[in-house]
Amino acid sequence: MSTPGSAFCCMNNRVVVRSLVTPVGCLVAMDDGLIQWRPHVGINKRTKLDAIATVMVVLRGPSMSIETAVIGDANGGVTLISIPSMDVIDKFSVEGGVVRSMCTVSSSESSFLVATQSGQVWMVGGHVPGRRVHLFTHDGPITSMRLEEHIIQIQSGWTRATYGMDGSQTDSIDGKKPFHEKARQRANRRAKIMGNEQERSELPQPLMLDLPVVA
Repeated sequence: MSTPGSAFCCMNNRVVVRSLVTPVGCLVAMDDGLIQWRPHVGINKRTKLDAIATVMVVLRGPSMSIETAVIGDANGGVTLISIPSMDVIDKFSVEGGVVRSMCTVSSSESSFLVATQSGQVWMVGGHVPGRRVHLFTHDGPITSMRLEEHIIQIQSGWTRATYGMDGSQTDSIDGKKPFHEKARQRANRRAKIMGNEQERSELPQPLMLDLPVVA
C-alpha cells in the first residue's frame, strides 16, 4: 500500500505550537490540533483535538509515572488524554475564549482550575457540579495561575492578584507601579535641569571686549 505524496507534504507542513519535555518523553502539539507523544523508549502515539492546543500539563499517577496529559485549547476546551496510549479520557468546555493557564485543585487531581483569555476562572472535573463551575472573572487575560492552601494566585501581565475559592479578591499588586514611579522621578529631574538651564540663560552676560593681540 502506497501513501500519496500530498500526505507527506501535509505532515511536513505542520508547525509545532507547544511542546512539553518530561524525563520519559516529549509531548508535542501541532498547529492542526495533532497531539503526539514521543517517548524516549517505545513507539510514538498521537491523537487529534478539535482546536489548537494552548496549554499542556502532565500528571503523575499513584506509581509516580506520567499517566495523564491535560490540554487546554483555543476554543475553551480541556481534554484529558492517557499517556502513553493517547486515548481521550474526558473532555470539558469553558466560556471565555482561549485557555491560557491551568492547575490541579485536589490531591487526587480529578478537578482543575482553568483560566481564559478574557480573565474568567473555572473549575472543571468529573465530580464538579455540572462538570464546570465559574469562580470569578479577573480584569484581563490570565497568563499563569497556581493554587496554594485554597488561595488562587494569578499573574495577568504586570499585575499579580490573589483570590479565594469563593471568588473574593484578597490582594492585588500592580507590577508597573515601581516603573511609573521611576519614570516620574526621571521626568522631575529633567524638568529641574531644564529649569536651571533656562534661569542661567536669562542672567545678564558679562561684556566681552576685543583685546589687542600681543606678539
